Parts: sequence; C-alpha cells; structure tokens
Amino acid sequence: MITPTRNSRDTCSATLPLVSATVFRLAVALLLLTGAIAQADEEGKTLAIYGDAAVAKTLPPGWSFSWNESGKIGDGSAYSPLAYDETLPGYRALGVSEALQEAAPFHTISKDYKKANIVVKGNKTGAPHFYIASFTIPENPTGDIWINNGNILNKSFTDGVILQIYVNNELKFESLFKKSSFAHVFQQNLGHLKKGDAVRVAIGAPEKSKSSGGVLFYEIQEFPSGTKPAPARNILSPAIDVLTPQVAANGKIDPSYAEKHKLQCEQLSTLKPELVLLGDSITARWPMPLLAEKFGKYHSVNLGIGGDWIQNVLWRIQNGPLDQIHPKVIVLLIGTNNITAGFSDEEVVGGVSAILTAIHKKTPESKILLEAILPRGPSLSEQINERIRQVNVKLATLANGKDVFFLDVSDKLVEPDGTISAEVMPDKLHVAAPGYTRWLEALAPVLDNLLNDKK
Repeated sequence: MITPTRNSRDTCSATLPLVSATVFRLAVALLLLTGAIAQADEEGKTLAIYGDAAVAKTLPPGWSFSWNESGKIGDGSAYSPLAYDETLPGYRALGVSEALQEAAPFHTISKDYKKANIVVKGNKTGAPHFYIASFTIPENPTGDIWINNGNILNKSFTDGVILQIYVNNELKFESLFKKSSFAHVFQQNLGHLKKGDAVRVAIGAPEKSKSSGGVLFYEIQEFPSGTKPAPARNILSPAIDVLTPQVAANGKIDPSYAEKHKLQCEQLSTLKPELVLLGDSITARWPMPLLAEKFGKYHSVNLGIGGDWIQNVLWRIQNGPLDQIHPKVIVLLIGTNNITAGFSDEEVVGGVSAILTAIHKKTPESKILLEAILPRGPSLSEQINERIRQVNVKLATLANGKDVFFLDVSDKLVEPDGTISAEVMPDKLHVAAPGYTRWLEALAPVLDNLLNDKK
C-alpha cells in the first residue's frame, strides 16, 4: 500500500482560531529554519529526481519516457519511446503517423517554472494508454528503495488521474487521484532492489475519460533497511506555513528566482533604502521612475518577484538582509496568487499576518504599509472580487495605526460603472502605466506621512 501523509494544511489545534493557528505554525516554521528546533527526519540517499529528467533535452543516465502503444500496461518490453520535441518543448511521440501521435500521451514544459505538465489521451479504442517514466537502478543498493516526496497535482481533469508504480513489470501501487487545487502527496517503499531493476511511474486516464494528467514530482531514494523517510513533502503546493522559494521541476530553488533574490539583496545592501516595495509581479512591475519623481531621495528598492506566494515572500524575508538595512517604510502587497491557488481566506490573512511579524522581527523600527489585494477580471461583478473584498476587510484589521497601516487603492483602478478598463489592467490582473499613475495618487500622500513621521 502507498503511504499517504497527513495533509499539511490541517490546523495545528482545533481549539485555536484558524488565523491564530496559522500564525503559530508559521512561527514554528521560522524556528525550524533557524535551527532553534531540531528535526528528526531520516535522511535518504537520492538516486534520481523525476523533474531533472522531465525538463532535460538529453535524458540523464538511467531515464526513459515511453507509452504503452499496444494498450498493454505492465510489460516494459512492449512500450514505445517518447522523444524530446524542440518545437513545444517536451516529450511526445515523434516520427510516427499523425493518428498515432494523436493517441499518444505527452508532456510539455511550462516556460515560467520549468514544470512538466503531463496530458494522457482518453481511452477511445478500449486500450488504456499511459505516460510512463522509467528509471533503471545503476548500482546494487544496500538498503530499501523508496518513491519519496511524491506529488501529483491535478487541477484540470474532473475524472481524476490514475497513478501506477511498477518495479520492472510488477505492479506495486495503483490509485485514482481526483481533481484538486492542491497536490496529492505520497510515498512508497519499493523494497530491496538490485542493479538493473526499472522503477516505472505511469500516469493514465480513467475509463471513458477524454483526457487526464497533471504535474508530477517524485524522488527515488535509498534508505537503510528497517527505516523510513519523514512524511512526504508537498513540493507543488506547499501549505501556507511552509517557508519556501519558488522551485524548479526538481524541487530545488529555481535558478532564475535565486538570481533575482540575490540581486535584490545586493541592492538592499548597496543602496540602504528608506523605502522598500515587497510583493509579487504587481509590485515587480511598478514603474520606478514614476515613483522616483516623488520619492527619489529615499533610494527606493523594489523587491517584487513575479509569481510569488505568501510562502515565497516569507522565505525571502527570512533569507534577506532587512535586519541590516532597517528601511523607514516597507510597502507590502501579496496574496492574490494564493487566492487563485485555492488557499482559504483565513489562510491568506494568517499568512499576511505572519509576514508582518517576520518583517518586524527583522526590522522592528520599520513601518509597514499593507495594501489591499487588487481586484481582477473585467469588472467588480466577478465572483473572485467578492472574495478579494472579504479578504481585504480582514486584512484591514491587521493595521494598528502605530507600525502597521492599511491602504486600499481599488477604487482608483476601477471605473465608475464597476468595470476594469484594458488601459488600467490589460490582462485583467497586472496593472499598466496609467493604472500605476492613478495608484500613486492615493499612495503618495500616505507614504509622505509615513516617511516623514507626520501624524
């Protein structure tokens, strides 16, 4: 049987309010990161990571991708190879007829986060087709081989996705994972294997489904016999209390993200700004020359990074030099990506509250201007904007008028009839230059007061 792990999004105590519980768990996470609490996780030897192979033009040693063209699953000798397609990019059936290519599963690599999105075609002929990732054990292990930190994220396919795990042609596990906003997390002991054994993870569509798939992550690890790994980690959709950078397909920090964070830290250390902007892509796109017209003397630094969740901002705070800079004012805007990723209102508010705490732990002297999450879509009538409004009502309660202040500029970005114009938000999410000009009209006087300690 597969070993499921406890959902890391469960509250830590039923007797605590959810927001307080979330903040408590985030505080514990901060202590774990700094080493104040010891962890007893069993460390394994990593033999291979699926994500390293999934995004590689040339497969790492031991890896192959294939599909059961004949429909028979479990017989590795009957599988047909999938090859790297330079044009898409990703792995699919190449050099075959159009009909065969249409029937074959494939994966494509997302440009932003280098994750492989698997699509399996439905069962049209009665033959269940599977996408199969195989890894051959290179040397005789001394311990047991595990599939560890397994994640399957199916946000699109209502009928679910079938996951099967084989050693050679022996089925070790099979399960159906339903559609969810969050990754299903799993781990599996495959026992004592030998050199040349093939570990095969297969993704398939349920019977009568038109298609299936999702994003897959797992590691193949060796652990001493009689021991087991710590509970599998949610790599693809970590809980709100997990401080993490944005990661690449192999579960490690995305190199481009690491470079952005490094450059921003260097900016902080060099400029020693009195004004800092912190957030996701909406912050990252601020026209800094526009801001400099009014606040240039404060040597502003923009710490916005596209795609950031609350968890990513917490990680950046923990791993940044704010405690050496002590800016006068930090403008914070975060949370819209967490809302669309499926996190609850309480989790978003609890996470933002934890950010405020983390900032003040680093730089107690700084004032924080917390901005309301911006509306999105073509108009305020969109259902998501009612959610955003409710979250903003709760975020406003985090302000204390002493070192945390709240500002909602939504009305500046919305037309009198409630629509959001293409001039202000061309893609119905990110603000364009005319929108930032409107935004600054509301932001400037508040910032002026905070930067100059005006009552």
